[in-house]
Amino acid sequence: MHAIETSGLTKEYKPPGRVASALMRSPIKQSVLALDDVNLTVEPGELFGLIGPNGAGKTTLVKILCTLLLPSSGTAVVSGRDVCREEHLVQRSVGFVAGEERSFHWRLTGRQNLEFFAALSNMFGREARRRIGELMERLGIAEAADNMVYSYSSGMKQRLALARGLLTDPDVLFLDEPTKSLDPLAARRFKLFVREQLVRAEGRTVFLTSHRLEDIEQMCDRFAVLRGGRVTFCGTVDELRRRLRPREHYVMRLRGLDEARVADLSNRYTLRDLSVEPNGEVGGSVLRFAFPNGDGLLADLVLGARRLGGEVLSFEREDLRLEELFVEHVSGVDDS
Repeated sequence: MHAIETSGLTKEYKPPGRVASALMRSPIKQSVLALDDVNLTVEPGELFGLIGPNGAGKTTLVKILCTLLLPSSGTAVVSGRDVCREEHLVQRSVGFVAGEERSFHWRLTGRQNLEFFAALSNMFGREARRRIGELMERLGIAEAADNMVYSYSSGMKQRLALARGLLTDPDVLFLDEPTKSLDPLAARRFKLFVREQLVRAEGRTVFLTSHRLEDIEQMCDRFAVLRGGRVTFCGTVDELRRRLRPREHYVMRLRGLDEARVADLSNRYTLRDLSVEPNGEVGGSVLRFAFPNGDGLLADLVLGARRLGGEVLSFEREDLRLEELFVEHVSGVDDS
């Protein structure tokens, strides 16, 4: 059984009718297709990411999976339960953590906030106190449990949000921009806790949406790209890299070769996608290229550069980061 599975999931926002339009002002003037035939599967114990430009449909998809919004058509199943027909069972099996600090009552203490949200989940009395105390201790905010939330640092607020998401001990945890207000050290600790403790040690499924693509690259087993309401890619970073760059790309820093001899080197070894930039630090050039003949002839390429009078300062494979891959992928989708 998949932890999350969607099939033909579609959501269309339609403008209100004449009567409703007369009673309220709606920003929707014409139909908007927010999700278009979305098919996804997420495995139990997987850390899965969702990325896409603003307006791609990410928030709509998460709201449907959390039973906050009904789809127009298609199906969505979370922990083996249909989000439309079994919404109450789905709600018990999912937790949600937002990066938005305003989701808390700032003039209540951290403990009081968690008691409030526990009550919304039908958790009261001794059970609620035990769970809240356990989570605050585990997340390192027990000493501030009775302090007003407005006095919390951004990192403490995010840990409080995580405690809120874990109140019901969910099988599936949704994280929405969880590190956007954190400093680098706090973000690193948060990501490490989610990946190593919640996913690896406890086997929870985590569904992460973020505009910080380094979070997706560092944390997720797989991810999907949502563009215009449609899934345009689903897989690993390496799979996207191979799709966009079927040939290995390299960077060679050298000096001692003028433009004519660089062109000679390129022709001799059939360098593809060649770009040449000046190397301002030591003089010379930086060559970026794809090498179609395989790693076996790379040593010959270095020797060839030396025979032409060049000094090779460094030579390494260039792996594009997810941010660069995302821009290239989305640009390709737009062009098609």
